Amino acid sequence: MPTLAACGNCSPITVSRSCNQTARTCTYSTASGNTIETSMDSTGHSSFSVVPSNGTLHPIASTTRAYFSVFDMLSLIHPDGEDLNIAGAECALWFCIQALSLNTTEGTQSETVMANWSTTALKQGGSGAHGAEYVFVNIPSSQLNVDNGTRYAVTHEAITALRGFMTAITSGTVHADASALDYTSDWVEAMWNATTGGMDSLDRWIATFAASMTTEIRRSGNPSSSNAGSGKRYDGSAMQLAPFIRVQWYWLAYPAFMIVLSVYFLLHTIIASARDGVSVWKSGALPMLFCRIDDNIHDHVGDGMDVPDGLEERVGDVCVAMYRGENGQWGFRTTSGDGD
Repeated sequence: MPTLAACGNCSPITVSRSCNQTARTCTYSTASGNTIETSMDSTGHSSFSVVPSNGTLHPIASTTRAYFSVFDMLSLIHPDGEDLNIAGAECALWFCIQALSLNTTEGTQSETVMANWSTTALKQGGSGAHGAEYVFVNIPSSQLNVDNGTRYAVTHEAITALRGFMTAITSGTVHADASALDYTSDWVEAMWNATTGGMDSLDRWIATFAASMTTEIRRSGNPSSSNAGSGKRYDGSAMQLAPFIRVQWYWLAYPAFMIVLSVYFLLHTIIASARDGVSVWKSGALPMLFCRIDDNIHDHVGDGMDVPDGLEERVGDVCVAMYRGENGQWGFRTTSGDGD
């Protein structure tokens, strides 16, 4: 989705030095005139200065880019026992068009910048500066998903007002030593903190600042009357999560197969037992009390029941077989042990 936004950039710049040996002072300055004077003999002291600038890398008077703020930062950090660290940067903020990819997941919206475009042309109004505006031109519609009938512009009055606000917050100094930190405003302190981490930290700070400005622009901006009723919609996709149950049948087939197999084995055993004439008491213990024992076995036992392990020693290795007599009674008789 395309939107009017704020873009920002910080680039390192050259810092010049001039020293007065008599006064034992050195003056550090940028091309825009931002200067800091410090003693040649002082250590453990840091200074920072930020001032609005007409811009060297980012000329604020450009008509091909709608700048609303350009400022220079100059930082001198001199820790005890270490060399002086000098850093200068030119930062700029300007209006641009951004193509955003918006995503909402579980009620939380996130956005990603897919592309941006900053080229403008200054269109003069009927009475000089009054009514003039910066119009975005040559927008790559396919890259930013811009409707060909949509016109993006920022009035000269809006940029002038915003420049006045930015001039006020991008002017100030910071002086720090081991015992105190003195700064002219909270805005300046935030810029000072951003410079202490090097250019990477400064880039993150300007990106966050631009993102905050973009949020305000999107919230406060109004479409012009020519576009207000266009009803333009931007294509997208939506997904809704729902419970989904997937049955892995092979895990359920195994226990089912074992149940069927056990039922089959039970039925097979019942049928085979009935076919072979196996008595119903085959698994009981009490029927054994009513079975006769061969007289020869009794003769071998003798007094074996009266001594420890007597039965085991005298008849433990005797092979017996169960039989049914002519009178229908069951009993045990000795066998040769070879299956006869």
